[in-house]
Amino acid sequence: MRSRLLLTLLAVIMAGGIATADAPPVTFSQHVAPVLRQHCQECHRPGGGAPFTLGEYQHVYPRRNKILESVEKRRMPPWKAVAGYGDLAGERRMSDADIATIARWVAAGAPEGDPRALPPPAEFTTASALDAADLVLRPDQSFTVAGRGGDVYRCFSIPTSFPEDRYFTTAVVVPGNTKIVHHMLAMVDPTGVSARMTTNGVGRDGELGYPCFGGPGFRIDGYLGGWAPGGRPWVLPDGVGMLLPKGARVVFQLHYHNAQLQPQTDLTELRLKAASGPVQKRLHFMRVGRFNLSIPAGNPRYEIEAGMFVHRPMQLIAIHPHMHMLGREMKVWARMKDESITPLIHIADWDFNWQGFYWFRTPVTLPIASWIELTAAWDNSAQNPRNPSKPPRDVSWGERTVDEMGHAAILYTLDEEQPK
Repeated sequence: MRSRLLLTLLAVIMAGGIATADAPPVTFSQHVAPVLRQHCQECHRPGGGAPFTLGEYQHVYPRRNKILESVEKRRMPPWKAVAGYGDLAGERRMSDADIATIARWVAAGAPEGDPRALPPPAEFTTASALDAADLVLRPDQSFTVAGRGGDVYRCFSIPTSFPEDRYFTTAVVVPGNTKIVHHMLAMVDPTGVSARMTTNGVGRDGELGYPCFGGPGFRIDGYLGGWAPGGRPWVLPDGVGMLLPKGARVVFQLHYHNAQLQPQTDLTELRLKAASGPVQKRLHFMRVGRFNLSIPAGNPRYEIEAGMFVHRPMQLIAIHPHMHMLGREMKVWARMKDESITPLIHIADWDFNWQGFYWFRTPVTLPIASWIELTAAWDNSAQNPRNPSKPPRDVSWGERTVDEMGHAAILYTLDEEQPK
């Protein structure tokens, strides 16, 4: 990374981009602020999910060195997928040229420049896409997260009362409090198991909902939307619908992180738009991975391989790699009948706190007799700072913090299907 950045800087210098006697220096107002506006202010703004804002010079200047380090090491903006492996939509990836701009600015002493050159404030209208939603779901009450409460994973089971199955084509998650909502998934529970996790909506710990670190505690039948910082509405391809079966419950799985000193409350909602025309294909959900893990204590790199044979022609729409705290790496690809490879996704530096669905730019076609294959690796050593067990212990598959998982959740459609 450092060598690549130096090459970028050298190219900029040769092109006359570094301040000289004839060229003004790079400044915050004219050069750096537009970069931060494009890549950072979705979260780093008043009311955003980040602990500080990056909209004005007085906020950015004291953090200039940390900002440079974070973007050079690709920790920010958060996009864990490896570039070029899989054709993924909506990449939150800062270009080498933008990183070089920040580096030049810091090296020049981080001058402010003329405030009149600042770009206009960015506008964020997450909910506007579905102001007239056909269905709005939310928990009955707000949930409170204690000040400096760390990471909290909470599920809320919400009933529905449709007399028949319904299909939806668009989903928008509206976080109630972006200061603490880290990510959210809406899952379909057709059996009602989630309702038995609480008594009158209250969990065994006396709090609204119930804890759900690794999973929601039931067999997921599908997804109805999701959100993470910088996330976009779920808009399905034409003719594809998300099924909400008659009488099913919808479970919100929310990851909260309250960095504030005071308690914070949240009431996140899900807005759904019903299919306006015939639904030709249902959006299905499957998991590809290993579900009988046994990771020895002390092993710094425990690896597995897994795969699934494609029995029916399908189109892959989105993918969600999933591991817990010991996870280090996951790579998923499709192998065609002729042995050619179609890359799907590669997470080389797994971070449990930055996960979610990645959408393919165009659906990935998998013919019959192809394979979906996966490799994954975990670090169960004492040197892993994220290891929840000190000292390390043997770890098996499960939903608790001290358990592990290793699979990719995939949203897909079937070529030959005719929905009911």
